[in-house]
Amino acid sequence: MLRGSSLGAGLAIDESIDVLRRQTKGSLGRILEHISQTVKHGDTLASGLAAFPHVFSPLFIHLVAAGEASGNLQGNLLHVVGQLEKEYELNSKIRGALMYPAIIVLAAGFIAGGIFIFVLPNVIEMFKSLDVELPLATRVLIAVATFISEHGVLTLVLLFAMGFGVLIIRRLSFFDSILHGALLIIPIIGGIAKKVNLARFTRSLGTMVQSGITIDEAVDITKNTLDNVHYKRIFDELKEAIKLGNELSSVLERHPRLIPVMATHVIYVGEQAGSLGDMLLYLANFYEQEVSDVTKNLSELLEPFLLIFIGVLVGGLALAVMTPIYEVIGSF
Repeated sequence: MLRGSSLGAGLAIDESIDVLRRQTKGSLGRILEHISQTVKHGDTLASGLAAFPHVFSPLFIHLVAAGEASGNLQGNLLHVVGQLEKEYELNSKIRGALMYPAIIVLAAGFIAGGIFIFVLPNVIEMFKSLDVELPLATRVLIAVATFISEHGVLTLVLLFAMGFGVLIIRRLSFFDSILHGALLIIPIIGGIAKKVNLARFTRSLGTMVQSGITIDEAVDITKNTLDNVHYKRIFDELKEAIKLGNELSSVLERHPRLIPVMATHVIYVGEQAGSLGDMLLYLANFYEQEVSDVTKNLSELLEPFLLIFIGVLVGGLALAVMTPIYEVIGSF
């Protein structure tokens, strides 16, 4: 949004914001107008941004504040731009990689729904007229289909209640701990989740360290950029370690399942050489490239699992329907 190029061209900060405001409509334009007035009244740009925490992240605001304090606002705005571009690129790759599996699962759901709605009602009537012992899978299928057809409204209410229950449970910390822990051990997906969290935390922390933000503030802000609660807990430990004067690497090395030994060693080298920011950004580039490489081939990697899923779902339904029919045919 705010680019360092306007400042580099010699425009004052309020003039730069006015240029952006004239190019922007809607609610964002009104926000820029408010920020412009804040700056013109003598307040800092960071204080103007802080009035809209739902729009500007703590990372953004602190980078701007550090730039204003150090007299390097242009440089820090460029850091912000780089951070936002990398985050957008990372999220786009993840969404793109998950699109194919999502379509396959959705298609399988429609197929199963079509079988329940259009095929089973006719087949059930035929089964009732057959004088054969139905397999367990067929009896279960008939029971489910009969319940749905006879209690359609109740089924919708139950589905709604289940969805609402999941939303309530999601608010409980223990559920996030279980869900996020399970996500990290799922084949393929778990590896990507770890790399994404590593890329985010090294990019955010490295950008802030290079921008002059103190390490304790940087750690606190970076924690809020992460989604996985297990990585957030590591940052709680990092905050305590900093208070005691310990190094980041001394905490990270206690979590080899979440923080690879290589990453911990690179951070340790950065701490010893006084180049922590550079080393963190080196790791960020490394893990972002890792995510890029994996997501390019994610569809091919997941295809066997998706085929098994579809085969079990659709094949199981077909088997439950066809087995009694074959038994009747074989009895003649």
